[in-house]
Amino acid sequence: MTTSIPDNLHFLNDPISLRITWDRLVSISEEAAATLVNMAFSSIIREVGDYSCLLMDARGNSLAQPKTSVPVFIGTLPATVRHLLAKYPAETLKPGDSLITNDPWLGTGHLNDVTIVTPVFRHGQLVAFTGSAAHMSDIGGSLNMGSSRDMFEEGFLIPPSKLMLEGEVNQQLLDLLLANVRSPDQVEGDLHAMLAANQIGANGLLGLMDDLKLDSLEPLAEKIHSLTENAMRKAIDAVPDGRYEATVDIGDYEGDIHLKVAVIVAGSNITIDYAGSSAESMFGSNCPMSFTYAYSVYPLKCLLEPHLPNNEGCFKSITVTAPLGSIANARPPCAVEMRNRVGHMAHAAIFTALADIMPGRVMGHSGSAPVTCDVFAGQFDDGRRFVESLCVNGGTGARPAADGIVTGFPGNMSSTPVELIESATPLLFLEKSIVPDSGGAGRYRGGVAQRMVIRNTSKFTLSHSMFYSRQKHPAQGVLGGAAGAPNFIAINGHSLAKPVGRHDVLPGDEITIQMPGGGGKSPVGERSKAAILFDLQEGYITAEGALRDYGVTIEELTRG
Repeated sequence: MTTSIPDNLHFLNDPISLRITWDRLVSISEEAAATLVNMAFSSIIREVGDYSCLLMDARGNSLAQPKTSVPVFIGTLPATVRHLLAKYPAETLKPGDSLITNDPWLGTGHLNDVTIVTPVFRHGQLVAFTGSAAHMSDIGGSLNMGSSRDMFEEGFLIPPSKLMLEGEVNQQLLDLLLANVRSPDQVEGDLHAMLAANQIGANGLLGLMDDLKLDSLEPLAEKIHSLTENAMRKAIDAVPDGRYEATVDIGDYEGDIHLKVAVIVAGSNITIDYAGSSAESMFGSNCPMSFTYAYSVYPLKCLLEPHLPNNEGCFKSITVTAPLGSIANARPPCAVEMRNRVGHMAHAAIFTALADIMPGRVMGHSGSAPVTCDVFAGQFDDGRRFVESLCVNGGTGARPAADGIVTGFPGNMSSTPVELIESATPLLFLEKSIVPDSGGAGRYRGGVAQRMVIRNTSKFTLSHSMFYSRQKHPAQGVLGGAAGAPNFIAINGHSLAKPVGRHDVLPGDEITIQMPGGGGKSPVGERSKAAILFDLQEGYITAEGALRDYGVTIEELTRG
């Protein structure tokens, strides 16, 4: 006996109609993201792109995400929805409600990232959720990056709460938050932009349901998740079963962190286990499990099915484990502000572990990981106060079959435009340039670094909060490629031996920031002379670097 399919669901069995509908979901999420970017007050959302918008079904399972937003938030937002529903069950929610939290263990791993989730109702029934996660320009706290001893020093905690109650702002909660941040106008503006983005996503979903005459999104969600899960399982099936291990070292506020990974492939399932990693740090490098999970499944997806649209089905075949109390599964109230020091390095351990069995897919370690976000705070000569984030990327690792570039990976945030920083702060950029000979040598070269020299033109001393991890441990190459160049941070030409935490920048002081280069891939002897000559002509390497790294002179390169 066969069950008849309702007429309005026949499109699920038509590949073309299903793909059009699937693409429409992605388009709706991108419209929501465009709303957030266009309405955002802070540069870290508007220019850098540290945000994501997500469409989810009525159970909180992810359906679609914009192509350009932070991909790993798809690994945290659905879990946040489930935590929020534990406090506010679905049957208690009403049209016009929106839920909020920045609890690191329920959300994205640190306080600066706020998550807002909006239930979507159709004909009085809860049919979906829309969500956005975004980095606030300030969340209070000491602005002393990486050196805090617990979460309470790092800023204002928003427990699971209602930001909107049946269309009305929870003004008491909002006032309490804004009273604890240095840039209340930016934070309030960004929160309203997130609410607007969620509403645009909700409107798009309801329009889609109207067009397709759907009373529920569940049949569509189940179809998408099933197809995606099957594609991922097929990709995993092609990987030889086994246990593949690697360890990477990361500089902490004091000493080193050891991140050990075992990638265990068994049929169509993969387990990523961090047993053997360092214990929790007494400083802010601790990583809650939510962030460890997100930055573990993402690089795996890059290796296995990079072109598959992000949704819940991508990750059903992947399990991530880490011992409770380890650096990769820290417990509250550990300090976690710099949790990306660990999370962003998961790719390096995973790529190294799988390099021998997936040589055509892995990358060199990224010099853009962990991503850096310097925070400058102070005042203009006229007394106006500011807090501004400067996000800068190093060179990525060499790509599977190409050189690395200067961009973000595994985080995909953009660098903050120089012009924006100069207009929003009393900082003047004296230099912003690429650094020759900084990309790791190899058949495929790592991405080169960039250097900036910045002067404080204010009559006031500014606060500069920063964290850099690659002075001792530069980005390593894979499969015989060389390491990239390390960080270099200096004030008035004097190198900082410990470029983490908060530093005073006096009037007229000049800060030099040199980002790391990416790791190379495959032996240097396999790089073509044409590629070496191109690098020389473009300024990516010098004649001295060509001789040192590749053993060739200019005469040999230019000889007909």
